[in-house]
Amino acid sequence: MEASLYGLTPLMVRQIVFKFCEKNHIPRNFNRSKEAAGKNWFKKFMARRSELSVRSPEPVSIHRAIGFNESKVAIFLNLLEKTLFTDTLDARKIPPENVFNVDETGFSIAHKPHKIVAKRGKKSVGALTSAERGKNTTVVCCFSAAGEYVPPFIIFPRVNMKHSLMDNAQ
Repeated sequence: MEASLYGLTPLMVRQIVFKFCEKNHIPRNFNRSKEAAGKNWFKKFMARRSELSVRSPEPVSIHRAIGFNESKVAIFLNLLEKTLFTDTLDARKIPPENVFNVDETGFSIAHKPHKIVAKRGKKSVGALTSAERGKNTTVVCCFSAAGEYVPPFIIFPRVNMKHSLMDNAQ
């Protein structure tokens, strides 16, 4: 489930196990009022399954999840190669000082997903969130391949700018 960006929280795992045992008439000492396996059962389950861990996922919007795939990355890299290099790949069409990379990071007030059960050792774990919820303050940085940079700047989520936000700004 985690690989498809719909990770299960520990409570969800405990509820699924309870329902499975009930449906298959497997005798267990689970709490019937909560309709979930106990926390102690989950702790022992995680100890038996060393490939799993409970992690905090990074929020991933549905648009980002759909847009980033192998075929789209291959198309981008082919276009980049054609743009930067001549047909022989030994000469550049565009010098490094004219190639810039821009990166942004946002600080959102959208909800943060709960911890989920995921495969141990995985570099990042994601969970879908709504792209419409919350407002972002964005920080943008820009560097050239030759090491030149544009000073970072901040994009505030405002219709009308408050001048107090610029106090002590360079």
